[in-house]
Amino acid sequence: MKRKMIFLCVIASAVVSCAAVRLPEGVELWPAEPSEGRTWRQAGTVPLSFVSAQRVFDLALRKQGWRRIKSVPYDLNRWKTLEVWSKGEERILVHFWREDVARTGFAWGFLRDEAKK
Repeated sequence: MKRKMIFLCVIASAVVSCAAVRLPEGVELWPAEPSEGRTWRQAGTVPLSFVSAQRVFDLALRKQGWRRIKSVPYDLNRWKTLEVWSKGEERILVHFWREDVARTGFAWGFLRDEAKK
């Protein structure tokens, strides 16, 4: 019985460590779709300018122990950027895009290491 409890605690801690990223206050999530074949875990908008939204996400992720590895602006006309963050063995990809002057879209998802497959 004691071994069973220890095993359940280990499983629970593993699930917690892979839990979703805590998003900053004020984000508006889009309705979740079935996750099969989907890259992004969560997507939505935040009622902030593009630069302000990036700063708020940066602060929120850093408070959770995430470290930004790379930031790649790939469409300067439409204000689109991809960022790679890591925390221990986990890596996430965060996508930002400008929807309006005071509204920024975002999506995030876990990155898989193809070499480990």
